[in-house]
Amino acid sequence: MTTPTILFFYQRFISAFRGWRHRAAQRRRMRVDASQLVGMSERDLCDLGIGRSEVPALLRQSDCR
Repeated sequence: MTTPTILFFYQRFISAFRGWRHRAAQRRRMRVDASQLVGMSERDLCDLGIGRSEVPALLRQSDCR
């Protein structure tokens, strides 16, 4: 009767690992997006409808999520 317990543990472990990988990839994407936003020119930011002074607030918002 130990097989279902091992299988249950394995399934929970794999599920937790997938969740961790998903969150890590999401953090990586957010860091890349933030670095691209910081590196944009004034003209590119204007095309997006935001000013250079708004960039720090946007980065703080993305950290809270």
